[in-house]
Amino acid sequence: MLGDKLIDGVVKRHKLIIVIFAVLTVVSAFLMLGVKINYDLSSYIPGEADSTLAIEKMQEEFGAALPNVELAMPDMNVTAALAFKEDLLALDSVSAVIWLDDQLDLAIPLELQDQATVEGFYKDSVALYQITADQNDAVASLLSLREIAGEEGAVRGQIVELAEAQLATQSEIARIMIFAIPIALIILVIATNSWLEPVLFALVIAVGVLLNMGTNFIFSEISFITQSVAAVLQLAVTMDYAILFLHRTNEYKEAGDPLEVAVKKAMKKSFSPIASSAATTFFGFLALVFMRFQLGPDLGLVLAKGVVFSMLSVFLLLPALILLLDRLIEKTTHRPFLPSFKGLGKLVIKLAVPILIIVALIIVPAFLGQRSNNFIYGMGGYAEDSRAARDVRLITDRFGNNMQMALLVPRDQPALEEIFIDKLEELPEVKSLTSFISVSSSALPPEIISEELTSQILSDDFSRIIVVSNSPSEGPETFALAEHIREIADEVYGPDSEIHLVGENFVITDMRDTIQEDSIIVNGLAILAVALVIAIAFRSISLPFLLVLTIEISIWINLALPYFSGTNLSYIGYLIVSTVQLGATVDYGILLTQHYMDNRKILGKKEAARKSVSDTAGSLISPAFILAAVGLVLAAVSSISVVSELGLVLGRGALLSLGMVIFLLPNLLRIFDRLIEKTTWKADFLPDSLIHRKEKQEFTQNEQS
Repeated sequence: MLGDKLIDGVVKRHKLIIVIFAVLTVVSAFLMLGVKINYDLSSYIPGEADSTLAIEKMQEEFGAALPNVELAMPDMNVTAALAFKEDLLALDSVSAVIWLDDQLDLAIPLELQDQATVEGFYKDSVALYQITADQNDAVASLLSLREIAGEEGAVRGQIVELAEAQLATQSEIARIMIFAIPIALIILVIATNSWLEPVLFALVIAVGVLLNMGTNFIFSEISFITQSVAAVLQLAVTMDYAILFLHRTNEYKEAGDPLEVAVKKAMKKSFSPIASSAATTFFGFLALVFMRFQLGPDLGLVLAKGVVFSMLSVFLLLPALILLLDRLIEKTTHRPFLPSFKGLGKLVIKLAVPILIIVALIIVPAFLGQRSNNFIYGMGGYAEDSRAARDVRLITDRFGNNMQMALLVPRDQPALEEIFIDKLEELPEVKSLTSFISVSSSALPPEIISEELTSQILSDDFSRIIVVSNSPSEGPETFALAEHIREIADEVYGPDSEIHLVGENFVITDMRDTIQEDSIIVNGLAILAVALVIAIAFRSISLPFLLVLTIEISIWINLALPYFSGTNLSYIGYLIVSTVQLGATVDYGILLTQHYMDNRKILGKKEAARKSVSDTAGSLISPAFILAAVGLVLAAVSSISVVSELGLVLGRGALLSLGMVIFLLPNLLRIFDRLIEKTTWKADFLPDSLIHRKEKQEFTQNEQS
């Protein structure tokens, strides 16, 4: 509950508050430009993961990283290919280039050499270079490589993924907001009675968004996913706070209260329901903080912080703007565009049995389906018509996949290393293998080998084996190969030996294992936190179960659809939607349940359910449609696969939650009415005896008339 002194201060100094918010907004807009963005999902794997420790050890022992990008050039003879390699090495962004001359003696005709090795780098007059480029400025690296490759050349690899994510994030945020804000305004114009009110809502929440995004400077960096979705999600999930506040103000004005009194009453009376709604969203987002995969805390903290700033904007800035612009709001009123929903309430009650039967039939398949999806754990693919997708096709069609791995084994155990290499070469996925033993023999002293090659494959303590496999960047075969190589290493060297395995497949495998471990914890904490807030708000034991169940059913259906349609689903999106959809849409159920509890004090359970649907449908539609529209805009505009998919699933989830709250929840409240009364403190439901007496009186009056 807001204190009277604070309320009086806001009303009395409303112009000063507007000035303060204006200054803070401008400052936040400048601070937002300095927030560092991280585009590498692998950096969010826990520091204790095997792949993270392996990368650190390789950098410590060898310094040089694995090749992170491939470049293919057509119409090249060997002489031209060698000259082009020197051109690549001359680029500021390139630190190393590997080609055929690093594997074979080119003085010997290629026809007389190992054809598998030759065709790994040179096939049908196309030269394929393995390049180590600067990841810290991936965009500059990619642009320089594409410039030297020209339209005929092709570039693929990690640098492309990082650069494309960075370019998309920088260019698409503005485009997303350009589409999302007008759509939200149109929905609000339809849902309200004033042309100016929607602008006021959007302005207040936009200020909260800017304050949130600007204060991200307190973090060392945020992920590109957070940067892409945080602003638009905050806009969508907190807009209803402003709507509820202004509606409450208008109610008091219509009751005859002067403007200042109406605003004060609205601040006092609307704080509790808005705070309860915000708390469920806040804790739903905050559950992501407990993910070991650090993208969860990254996104969760920013979104939870956004809820706080939206609350501050609604209870400080919005009252000030209402006091300043009330006359203009009055002059811009229009007739209601939304129809009456009395018929909808009757329909929900009439269809109670079919609705319950349908839900009972689909709940188990939906629950099992959403747990059986074929998940993607990395960045996903590129847009079909993009240069990146074209380049991937060109290189893959000619050379297949080239998964780079570096295996660090103890240098002082050459006999075991030779056994390890023999077992690796037996794997059908392995295309090539380079090690000190493979270019010499285990008995040959390192002094005879060139210093340049020795430094790449030998350190004081480790021998580095470079392996190239024909595995995609992600997929079941990728995980299987990573796990198989780890098993071979344990078999040869023992599980306690210091073996370090580096490569994208090991990173993706650790990412998969980490995210899967997070799933149960994060979902459990989100459900527990939201249920606790509902229990406190309603002082009830049973209502949290019914409300959470309603939203969870919609989540299960939403996340099961990819399984039944045979499409892949990003596990990052799956986990985020599981918590965000719960936190953002359980508010719909809270609003309807609050009306049901109030109506049950004067009506029977059937009439209370019907009236609750009729009274709240209009209020529920606008936030649900805004969240759905924002999600679909993300899906349509973003070229980042994981962001686009997140938007699609979240938008679909908002509509499913709305449908479940309107059609399922009222009937659950009716069925469990007696249980709710028994498990809710001071429910004060209308007694059955009074209900029957009232119904009898109404029947008698109808008979007489």
